[in-house]
Amino acid sequence: MNNKHVYLNNKKNQQIGFNRKRGFTPKVTEEEPEELTIKEFQVVNLRNYYIDFTQTYESRYANRTIEFPTYIDLIEIRFFPIFNKNLKNKFFQKYGLLPVSYSDFNRTVVFEVVDNNLFDAFKADIEFIISLDEDVPYSGEDYNIVATIYKFSFIDKRAKTDKEEGIILSIIQSASIEIANLQKERLKQFLKDADLSFSTNNNEDLFYLNHASNEIVINIEQNFDIIQSITSSRALNVRPGMLGTLRMEYGFEVRIPENLSTVGIIDTGVNKIDPFNNLIVDDGINITGETDADHSGHGTLVAGLAIFGQELPSSVQDSYLAKCKVLPIKVLHNNNGGINFPMLLQAIRTANKDHGIRIFNMSLVFYPKKYNEAFSEFAYELDHLSHELGILIFISVGNFDSISLRELLTTDFHNDHSYPEFYYNLNSTSPVHNCENTNISTPSESLNNLSIGALAGNIEDDENSDITPANIYPAYYTRKFHFDYEQKVNSTDFNQNQKNKHLNKPDLVFDGGDLLNEQSGIEVIASPVDNYFRRAAGTSLSTPLITSIAAEIEGMYPNLDVQSIKALLINNANYYKPKELPHFKNKGELLRKLIGFGIPNRNQALFSDNKSITMVVEDQIKLLEVVSFPIFLPEYLKIAENKLIFEISIAYSSYPDKGNHLSYLPLHMSFNLMKNLPIKEIATKKASETVAKNGFSWSEDHFGKENILFSNAQSKEYRLQPKDIVSLNGQMAIAVRCLSKDNIDENLKQYLENNKHSFSLVIRITEELKNNTENNLYNEMLEINNLTVISEVEIGADLDLDAEN
Repeated sequence: MNNKHVYLNNKKNQQIGFNRKRGFTPKVTEEEPEELTIKEFQVVNLRNYYIDFTQTYESRYANRTIEFPTYIDLIEIRFFPIFNKNLKNKFFQKYGLLPVSYSDFNRTVVFEVVDNNLFDAFKADIEFIISLDEDVPYSGEDYNIVATIYKFSFIDKRAKTDKEEGIILSIIQSASIEIANLQKERLKQFLKDADLSFSTNNNEDLFYLNHASNEIVINIEQNFDIIQSITSSRALNVRPGMLGTLRMEYGFEVRIPENLSTVGIIDTGVNKIDPFNNLIVDDGINITGETDADHSGHGTLVAGLAIFGQELPSSVQDSYLAKCKVLPIKVLHNNNGGINFPMLLQAIRTANKDHGIRIFNMSLVFYPKKYNEAFSEFAYELDHLSHELGILIFISVGNFDSISLRELLTTDFHNDHSYPEFYYNLNSTSPVHNCENTNISTPSESLNNLSIGALAGNIEDDENSDITPANIYPAYYTRKFHFDYEQKVNSTDFNQNQKNKHLNKPDLVFDGGDLLNEQSGIEVIASPVDNYFRRAAGTSLSTPLITSIAAEIEGMYPNLDVQSIKALLINNANYYKPKELPHFKNKGELLRKLIGFGIPNRNQALFSDNKSITMVVEDQIKLLEVVSFPIFLPEYLKIAENKLIFEISIAYSSYPDKGNHLSYLPLHMSFNLMKNLPIKEIATKKASETVAKNGFSWSEDHFGKENILFSNAQSKEYRLQPKDIVSLNGQMAIAVRCLSKDNIDENLKQYLENNKHSFSLVIRITEELKNNTENNLYNEMLEINNLTVISEVEIGADLDLDAEN
C-alpha cells in the first residue's frame, strides 16, 4: 500500500546552550619547546617574493592610463596556518591589511591595503628579515607574525580567461568606499565610451559584457583596482553526443493530471512540439535577444526528460503521464556561447515572482574547477538567490568532452586514461591528460542547491554501457568533487579534523547514458526536424530525470519547503558499496566523489509502505540552541524481535559568506538519535549518556568549527536491535543543534545571531522483518504520535509507481 508522508508534530523541547566539548583529554608534553625560527631557505624565498612584489607594484603604476585621486592596492598572502580571526586582527592592526577574500581553505588571503603608513611597517619587517643570511629567531619579536607567511605577491593581473565572449567582471567589496564608487562609475563610463553593452546583478558587484576584445580587457585590468577577477561565463558545449535516429513520429498520447508542478528549464529554449501541448507555461523567458526557438535541441530534450521522467526512455508505450509542466528560460542560443549571468539571475527572480516556480533545472555549466578551489562567484549568486527566494536549482556537474575522451581512449591512449584512473592520478605520466580536468564545473559547487552526476546506464533493462565498464558505474564522462584533502596547501598538510565527509558534490546521480555506442544512450525527445527522437548521453540528461522526481514530490506535497524536497531525495538515495564494485574496491573515496549520496528512489521519495513511515519536520532553530522531537514506538515492537532502521536526513539553506572559503557556509546544524530525556540532560550530559544506543554519533562534527567546512546536506543511518527497542521502552528523540562560525562578515554574523534558521528533517523508519507480523507500522505510528498527513491530494492510478527507480 502507498502511504503518504507525514509531519511529525510531537511537542518539541528546546534549550539555549549545549555541551560543545568532544570528550577527550589533550596530551601533555614535558619536552623543551624548540626554538622558533624562520629558516634560512624561507628567508631566501621571502627575499625573492619581495623583489617580485616591488617590481610588480612599480609596473602596475607605470601602466595606468586612467588617473584617480587615490588607488586601491591588493596583495595576496599565502599562509602556512589557517588565517583565523586572531591573525586577521593582528594583520589589520599592525600592517593595515584588511581581508577581501579567502581561498585554499583560508590559507590564502587577498588583502586590501587600507592604511599605507601601517603597510610600510610590513615592508620594513620583511626588509629586516631578508637582510639576514641565516635562520631568524622570531619568538617575542615585533615581526613574529611574518613567520606565518609562506608566500606573498602584489596583485596586478585580474584576467583568468583568454575568451572574448561572455566576460564577467567581479567587483571587490572595498573598504575605501569613496574611491571604489568613483572607480565603479568611471568603469561604467569607460564601457559606454567603448560602445560595450553591459549588465549587472542587483548589487552591481558582477558586470557582464557580451563581448570584449583582449585590448579592452587589458585596459580594464590595468586601471580599475576594484576588479578582483575577469572570467568568462561561456558555457561548456551543452549539446550531448547525439547517437542516431530512432522513430519517425511521436506516436503516443500524453496524460496530463491535475496539480502538476511547474519547473523552470534554464537552457537553450524549448521548442513547442506536440508532446508538450498544454505543458509549456506561456512563452517563457528569453534573455538572449535571439528567437525563442531551441536551435540546438538541448533545452527541448531536457524539458522532455523533466516532463516525462524515466518512464518515456525506459519503454515504448501508447501513452505517458506528464510529471510536470515547464517554463522555458532561454539563456543560451548557441551551444557554447556566453551566458549573461546577471540577467539569468533576474530571469529566475521573475519566474519565481510571476509564476511561483520553486524548482529549476540548469543542465549547463561553465569551466571545471581546480583542485581545492574556493566557491565561485556563480555559485555564490545562486546560493544567495536560493536562500532568499526559497527555491531549489538542480545543476548538472558537466561532462568531459566526448570528442576528447574518444581520442584519449584511442589515438592518444595511455594507461593513465583507463577507468577509473582517468579521474584521479596526481602522478600521471600522460602527456595529454590532467585529472584536474575531470573535476566538477562551476556553478555546481553551489551548496543550497543540488548537483547531479551521471551513471552509465540508459534506464533500459539490459546492460547497454559502452566505454564505461558497466551501466551501474559512474559514466566515463561524469565529473568528480574537486576537494582533495590528500594534497598539501601552501606546503601544509590537512589535519584529520579539517575533513568533512558529508561535504560532497555531486549530491546525487542518475542514469545519463554512455558513450560512444548508439544503443548506450538514453532515448530523448527531439523536434520533428531532428527526426522526433534521438539517443544522447550526459549529465544534462541525468539532471532533469532527478528534477522530474522533485517536481512529482512538489505536485503531491505542494506545501513542502524545497529543502524538505531536497532532504527527501537525499534520504532515500543509495548506491553500491565500494567492495561490491571491482573497479572501486580500494577506491572508496573516489567513488564517493563521483556519486555523492547515490541514486534517489522515486517510489520512496513519494510514499511509504505498511512497514515503513516517512516523517518530516520543518522547524526553526536559534544559534547555540538544541531542540529535541520525541518519537514513540508501537508496543508490538517490544515482542516482535524485529529491527528498526532509522534513516535521517537534514537539509537547510543559508546566506553564504562571499569570498570566505572555510566559512562560505557559516551555519552548522546536525542531528542525533537520542533517548527521550529532558532537554537539559541532552544539552549538558555526555553523548554516551544520552544517545539512543551506544556508538550513535552526531551527523556532523563541529569540533574546531573555524577550521572546517560545514555541509548543509547530511544523511545518516541508525539501526536499533530488538534489545535496544526494549531498553528504550518504546520512545526516543531526534535532537538538532545549531551554531555558526565566528570569523565571518559582521553583517552576516548579526543576521545569524538575530534570526531563527529554518531546517528540514526527514526521518524514515523501516521495520526489518525477522518475524512477520500482521501489525501495520505506518498505521500504529499514526495512532500513538501526533502525525499529520502532509497533503490531501488524491492518489490516482496514473502515478506509475512500478517504474524502475
